[in-house]
Amino acid sequence: MPWGGEHMQTPSGWISIILGLIILVVLIFAFYQVNKTLNEFKIELEKLKNALEETRKNTEEVRRKLEEV
Repeated sequence: MPWGGEHMQTPSGWISIILGLIILVVLIFAFYQVNKTLNEFKIELEKLKNALEETRKNTEEVRRKLEEV
């Protein structure tokens, strides 16, 4: 064995372990970012629903006032 005793791992083994850990960290970070983005999207969607409901109420109010006139 060119890299030492039987119990010593080859550098390619260490590289595989390190690359696996890096990929794991990247996947966890990506999942976190997607979750964060979805939560922000949910908040924006709720704001849009509220704005639409407020517009609908204002439209009904204007319609009633126009019918009175």
